[in-house]
Amino acid sequence: MNRILLRALIDLAVSIDLTSDDEIDPETATTLLDDLAAALEDLSDADRDELLDYIEELADATKDPDRKDVLLDLPDTLALTDD
Repeated sequence: MNRILLRALIDLAVSIDLTSDDEIDPETATTLLDDLAAALEDLSDADRDELLDYIEELADATKDPDRKDVLLDLPDTLALTDD
């Protein structure tokens, strides 16, 4: 998959998650992330694995602890894992 598109998608999801309730309505944020998760359901297993690996790579590279926490939670937030 295209890493630029992956990064844009991941950054958008992280930004939505990190945005305060004053900046974006929590219900709207949840709806946006749920819509994104629904779209990602159609990923092939290989593409899903690539996305998960890239999220982990970004989490390992960030020095911002809040961003790192969101990145580490992102696979569950987007229903990318079987857990």
